[in-house]
Parts: sequence; C-alpha cells; structure tokens
Amino acid sequence: MKKIILVSRNICSNITFSRYKSDSVRVRFAPSPTGYLHLGGLRTALYNFLFAKKYNGKFILRIEDTDQTRIVKGATDQIIKDLEWAGIEVDEGPSMGGSHGPYRQAQRLEIYRNQVEVLLKNGSAYHCFCTDKRLQLLRKEAVRAQEIPKYDNKCRHLSSEDVMTRLKRGDPSCIRFKISDQEESFDDLVYGQISYNISLNEGDPVIVKSDGYPTYHFANIVDDHFMNVSHVLRGVEWQISTTKHLLLYRAFNWNPPKFAHLPLLMNADGTKLSKRQGDVKISYYRENGIFPLALLNFIVHSGGGFSKDLQRHVKPKCYTVNELAEQNKY
Repeated sequence: MKKIILVSRNICSNITFSRYKSDSVRVRFAPSPTGYLHLGGLRTALYNFLFAKKYNGKFILRIEDTDQTRIVKGATDQIIKDLEWAGIEVDEGPSMGGSHGPYRQAQRLEIYRNQVEVLLKNGSAYHCFCTDKRLQLLRKEAVRAQEIPKYDNKCRHLSSEDVMTRLKRGDPSCIRFKISDQEESFDDLVYGQISYNISLNEGDPVIVKSDGYPTYHFANIVDDHFMNVSHVLRGVEWQISTTKHLLLYRAFNWNPPKFAHLPLLMNADGTKLSKRQGDVKISYYRENGIFPLALLNFIVHSGGGFSKDLQRHVKPKCYTVNELAEQNKY
C-alpha cells in the first residue's frame, strides 16, 4: 500500500455514546453520484455501518441525485460496487429495495412536492420571484460594502394576492424557507452543545429550485423523516447546517434524529482530502491489491471512537468487522 498519513481530531475517542435499544437504530449513508467514492466517504459509510451492526439496526444507502447537472454517468453503480468490495453490507438501498424507498432522490419528487405544500400552507415557506440578475446585484453590493452576501428576504413580505397574480401569469419562482433570527442549539453526540444563529450568515434559503427539484437541505430532512432515520452520522462540515435542518423539522412538527458529526480525515499537511487526489479513490486500493479489511483498519487507525484509541501502547492489530462493531464507543 502506498503510504498515506491521515490525521483527524481525535474527539470521538473521548465520547461514550448512549446505549440504544436493539432494532431501533436506523442510519444512512447518502452520497451524491458526482464522482467516485473516496476515503472520507468510505469512513462515513463505515461508521454508520458499524453503528447499525452493533445495535442490530439497519444501514440504508440513499443516492442524493437531485442536482442533475453534476451527475457522473455510472457513479451510482460504482459507489455500490465499492461498498460491496469493502464489506459494508447495505440493508436497504437502490439495488435491493426496502420498505422506505425509493432510495434515489430523483425518484422521490412527488414526496417533496407534497411536503413543500405543507410548509407553504402553514406559512413556513414562500414563493420567491427574484431574478438571478437581482441576486447577483445583491451579492455585488454586499461585497462592495464588505458585508456577508446573503438574500434580503424581499419576497417573504409579498401579499398572497401578489403571489397568486405572479403565479397565474407564469412568473418563474423558487420556494424559500423562513429561517429564524434566534440562536438555535443542539446536542452533538461527538462535540457536545452547539449553538448557532444561521441568519447571521444567510438569508432565507431556497428549498425547491425553479426547476422543481429540491435542494439538499430540504430533501435531506424529508427523506430522513420518512425513512425513520434515528441517528445522522456525517462529516463535521455539515455541522453548521444542522440548526437549519432543525428549523425545518420544527416547521413540520417532526421529531429530529440524533446528530453526530465526525471529524474530517485530512492529509498529513493539514489539507482536506480532495477527489483530485488519485490515491484517495477506493478503486485505487482495490486495483493495487489492498485487502478490504486492511483498508477499513487503515481508516479506523486514523483515530476516533474505538476502545483501542483509549489504550496506550496497544500493539497494532487488524480487527474484524465484528470486533470493530463491538469495540466502537458509540
């Protein structure tokens, strides 16, 4: 194996997660088919898989393909093959089905249309008719004034009569969600209490684009709800979005899952892993004769959440999947 040194903030090893009732755990790995599976994605999938395995739960594979402009042909099939090669067993997903499908977001558009109507009717969302030109001018003006570029929520204040008139004459529109200007907090199962006021850095976000496709944030929470996801284990880069997701859950009057954000895998020089690096592709290891179990151990040895991380002077060992599932500290 080509030597790659990966480092991650070893926060997980200091956290002991609550114990959960068997059969109640449902987790998901939700990649976008915009390229190949790399080490960071495999690590997220692995942690979710081990968490489900330890508590006799379900591991779901969901393909988030609503951004049709960025889809890479064949990427979904390759992601599935890479997970299979790595020994990560999917309980529900696009290749084997399940009772909570479809498992490709592009096949769930009717669900999103129905749910956005709920938010429009309860006043949590609204049609926005602002043109790209206006939004670009807002951004330029903010940059000129050395302010954070963000939407000014102009269309939030349109009357219902004005909205109906514009819709009837066919004016293009997207749908935005009304965010709160209050600080929101949640308990991150890895990082502890997190508080953030999302309105400081952005205006009301788009949840359904003018082409009818949902944005990531909207489709993500709708799918997690209807797939009965109990725990969301994902990279820490999504932590700042969690308060936005919690606001959406509240607008629907749904109970949110528990959230745990995983520290990033990084290169030895402190830079973030990039898909442009050929040696972070899962196919790179497969094609170079690396055993799947060796790769999984390589990932977990980079730190975070396992009994071995709490023990000093432990002789390196290649653990089986069952051993990793039993010793992880989740």
